[in-house]
Amino acid sequence: MGKVGFARPVSPLAFRNLPRCIYFVHTTMTYPATKHLLLHPAVKLLRKDTAALIISFLWATFRQERRNHYGSQEITARLDDHLFALNDGDESAYPRAARDYLDAWTDDGFLRQFYESGSDEVTFELTAAGEQALQWVDELNKPEFVGAESRLRQVFDMIRQLAESTTEDVDERRWQLQDRRAEIDAQLADLDRGELPGLDGTGIRERFRLIEENAGRLRSDFRTIEDNFRRLNASAREELMDRHQSRGSALDSIFDSRERILDSDQGRTFAAFWEFLMDQQSRGELEGYLQRILALPELAGEVKRSQLPRLETNLVAAADRVNRTTDRLVEQLRRFVQTHAYAEHQRLTDLIGEIEKLAVAVRTDPPSDRRFATIEGAAEVQFPMERLPFSPPKHLELKGTKPTIGDPDVVVATALYAQQYIDPAELRGRVDTLLRNRAQITLGEVVEAIPVEKGLAELIGYFNLATHRERTQRAVINAEREEAITYSTNKGSRTATFPETIFLHG
Repeated sequence: MGKVGFARPVSPLAFRNLPRCIYFVHTTMTYPATKHLLLHPAVKLLRKDTAALIISFLWATFRQERRNHYGSQEITARLDDHLFALNDGDESAYPRAARDYLDAWTDDGFLRQFYESGSDEVTFELTAAGEQALQWVDELNKPEFVGAESRLRQVFDMIRQLAESTTEDVDERRWQLQDRRAEIDAQLADLDRGELPGLDGTGIRERFRLIEENAGRLRSDFRTIEDNFRRLNASAREELMDRHQSRGSALDSIFDSRERILDSDQGRTFAAFWEFLMDQQSRGELEGYLQRILALPELAGEVKRSQLPRLETNLVAAADRVNRTTDRLVEQLRRFVQTHAYAEHQRLTDLIGEIEKLAVAVRTDPPSDRRFATIEGAAEVQFPMERLPFSPPKHLELKGTKPTIGDPDVVVATALYAQQYIDPAELRGRVDTLLRNRAQITLGEVVEAIPVEKGLAELIGYFNLATHRERTQRAVINAEREEAITYSTNKGSRTATFPETIFLHG
């Protein structure tokens, strides 16, 4: 089975910043390899007797609702209602409780259960195998026509781009660019003559469905990326378990493991994707193209059930989730090493206790030899009292002008009673109002639409709101990029630099 991943789309204008990462993975379909592949959880799901129940519920819950995860109470209630509708008064078809089914699907690898940071409720999400199974079923439910012409053009463009990108002949590359320039000049000449070639309704719908199909596969790709990161994390943890090393060496191993995860092919392609997704110019072009496409009258019937209107929001949320997964895995590695250090400390404490017991046992009959015990290596003794306490300087030196004695009768205390209060609910209402007709908005755009009235404290209030919304995937804070925000005060214009902050429509 061959899998093709490409990070350079056809349009060089809209996607100029995305690197050219094209790679192939081939698997020979021998009998043992095929037998092993049939043990995959996605195949196991399709072979289950209750496959119709599982697929219909997962599709309605995750795909149709366009949700990535659920709390245990909500998803259990949804499955309970789903089972009640299917049983129709006869519980012999699906007699088990809803939570039993969810736990069984988790054990089979269709769902994943975990605890979100700061939450005491289990969170459920689809695994990569669950996404693949839904994708296969969706492939079976083909539309009325198959866009063979669009697929052929896509394959041809990919082959041409790969051939052009790998050529080492300067003259050949120059000829290719000249041919492309001639093609563009011919199109410009057609426009000058008033000729505007375009697609008919069938061609528009054909390409739209191909775009939506490729965009839908990104969900499965993100799940696979997360699984690959978890496998890399597991292998790093196994290496730490096998090695007997100091805490410092273990910490070095953690950082090496993180670098190995980020420097892997999976990590590099995802980093390139994230860099493109966080580029404001590229995202602006993508949003403009989507709005233009979705407004086409030929697609009026397609847009209602399409997921492309929320494509950008879903991509940002899914990519941010992968970033969080990577950070969470590194944090788990750190805790793993900390646990090992605690166990090592406990072992040393037990050894010291055993030595004390032996000393008490022989105190009435001590060994006659002065060298009855030896310590490997030189002992490093550090006494707490060797660290001298802090001593203030004898003469306090103040920089600046010489202080003078103040007059308590002329002290102005109005500043104590003029403290500013930033209402989080008011800031939240402003952001929600601005997000009514758009999928996302940056902190700078919020300030531009509603000018700051209370200075830097108000900006910090917006940023604090974004940190809380980020936990529910309603905001993205990209620490690798900065955004300079200018606001006005009674003393003039000020500029503050914040990490790139994006509020998402939730």
